[in-house]
Amino acid sequence: MLKFHDDVILGAIFDMDGTMFDTERLRFQTLKQASQELIGQSFSNEYLMACLGLSAKTAQALAQETYGADIPYAEIRKRADELELESVRSCGVPIKKGLVQVLERLRKSGLRMAVATSSRRAIAEEYLINANVYKFFDVVVCGDEVEKGKPHPEIFLTAAEKLNLNPEHCLMFEDSENGVTSAFEAKGITVLLKDIKPANANMRAKANYYYQCMYDCLADLDGFTAKQDLPQLQEPFPQTLNQLTVGIHGFGAIGGGYLAQILSHWDGYTRPKRILASTRNALFCEAVNAFGGYCIRYGQISYDESIQNMTVIDADDEAQMSDMYVESSLIAVCLPENALVHEVKMIAKGLYERHTHQAGQAKEPLTFLIILNKVNAKQLFLDYLRQALNELTSVAITEQILQQHYFCDTVVNRMVSKLSQKNLYRQLKIKYNIFKQFQEEVETENTDLDESLQLDSTQEHQAAVYIEDLRRNFQPSHILQSMDLILFHAELDMPIYVENQSPLLSKMRQMVLVDDISEIQLIKNRMWNGTHAMMAWYASLLGHETIGIAMGDVQLQQFSQQLLAQVKQGLLLQLPHWEADLNRLAQSFIDSCKFAFKDPCSRVARDPLRKLESGERVLSSIRQQILSGQAYDQLIAGAVLGYGYAILHDQIAIDDVMSTMQNEVEKMLLSIPQQQALLMQLKRGLADLLQHPDQFDPKRISIHLSDTSAVCA
Repeated sequence: MLKFHDDVILGAIFDMDGTMFDTERLRFQTLKQASQELIGQSFSNEYLMACLGLSAKTAQALAQETYGADIPYAEIRKRADELELESVRSCGVPIKKGLVQVLERLRKSGLRMAVATSSRRAIAEEYLINANVYKFFDVVVCGDEVEKGKPHPEIFLTAAEKLNLNPEHCLMFEDSENGVTSAFEAKGITVLLKDIKPANANMRAKANYYYQCMYDCLADLDGFTAKQDLPQLQEPFPQTLNQLTVGIHGFGAIGGGYLAQILSHWDGYTRPKRILASTRNALFCEAVNAFGGYCIRYGQISYDESIQNMTVIDADDEAQMSDMYVESSLIAVCLPENALVHEVKMIAKGLYERHTHQAGQAKEPLTFLIILNKVNAKQLFLDYLRQALNELTSVAITEQILQQHYFCDTVVNRMVSKLSQKNLYRQLKIKYNIFKQFQEEVETENTDLDESLQLDSTQEHQAAVYIEDLRRNFQPSHILQSMDLILFHAELDMPIYVENQSPLLSKMRQMVLVDDISEIQLIKNRMWNGTHAMMAWYASLLGHETIGIAMGDVQLQQFSQQLLAQVKQGLLLQLPHWEADLNRLAQSFIDSCKFAFKDPCSRVARDPLRKLESGERVLSSIRQQILSGQAYDQLIAGAVLGYGYAILHDQIAIDDVMSTMQNEVEKMLLSIPQQQALLMQLKRGLADLLQHPDQFDPKRISIHLSDTSAVCA
């Protein structure tokens, strides 16, 4: 049961042509071609428009009245059917955008559902099966099964009766004047959708609801159907595919190991028909496309989650990248900050191509999820994008493009790591050997069949034709589909926090929409990113390969707990209303680290000087503690470890590191004495680390701080 506005809905009955499928235009073409072939004259647009919603018998009578009593209408209709089926079988049924999402919401609201179409059953079933929507309907009533066609109400009354429902409790979806009249006379709740023929005053008067397109209907329906809760990790993705294409610009750890899951859960009702993801990693590209998907492994619960409907494209292929930007409704930009300068040029080309592709059309906005792991990521992204667009087109067109789309900042809490090339190679080699062994076993296998289940010779031949066609079209299947290809290792955190800027996101199942993204960005930047980096620098100094292994070291455990305590203390002073969330996020972070056995310290520790910029994750926490008069010795130790990592691991010259350190401290919004004291503390700590790296103890930093505490005060 669905409470829709003031109506109690128990069932939904859909017209087919023009309502669910955009076949009216196709039908016009085929009837014109068939009539030209058989009578040497194409049916006029006026006649065809008048036929919309009519039964075959009524349309024939109108044809005889218009073109003469001897017109071979049945032959024309049969030839048009043949032409239409040829088109549908080669190109598919043109489904109205938004239809599948509407059908899923109605079905999951518990409604009984039917089709009431003027088309013959042979045609109707072919279309419904071809479009993969037959599964939604309990009943199909066709034009060749009723005595009186539309505008008579018989077909809708029959459909309601077969559903065991009263018509007044049924939504009746139509697009034509005759169809609306039929639904109105049946006393149903009439939903009118605009198609070829504009809705006139008579049609509007008979409709309870009128929508310009199926998406408008979906938007209205969304207000009366539940937003599904955050999914559980092992919960399956929706089976039904909608008509959307979405993209992931950057098939790295977060793009492939997290965003792919979010896009696969989508709104809980349907999921996109295609997910495109870009990478320059040829091995990942070829492996995913060959296997038809891949898996994300959650080691904490020994669960492998399969991602399907994924196509990986070459990030250097301009044609493929432009297609992703032209066709997608949403794109997640999952890039490291240092890659943005180069990648934004491709993004600008894609957006400009989309703009020119939609010239003269209603421009559809694209929703961007900006995932750069940085405070104020959106502004940085837009600055780079504006510059790249200005190089392609005029300032006016640039601003028009930027105003057209939705740009949403995000915060990600999940930790994800990607398999190395060597690990992927070893995995592929093992699976290849299993595949070859399977082939050998199949060739020698001898299976007895139950004779009572044998096909006759005609069926056997036809089955062979079906199988051969399917085999050619499903190359990635066979034994490969039963062998999981593990590409990413991920922790368990599910939600992604997203700035509430796009209407597309309102029903997304795994997203938590927030009005002020800056607060959660600040928490993530300091508590997760900053602490994570400082732990990785220390773990590397202690000789550990991964974060999970390092968490077994008592020295690192103590350091991480003390770091978190100081970071959390500063955040509580700035954001007291987040106290409960801070405790939960801190514990979630530590739990994730304990199981991050596949997360290399080298990945988390990389690019230390960028992470030690003045407004970034480490120094901003230090500044907060200094200004509030709170302890910050372990944060100083963490910063020292970062500078030491740059020198010892990245081989950056000491003078360059010291110069960078001084520049960043001078940018901090502190008094001159505070800056001088902080610089002295960092230099003393770094000298201590470089002199005895194998004996460095973060707890000794407090000694250096006591020497300068008077100055700092």
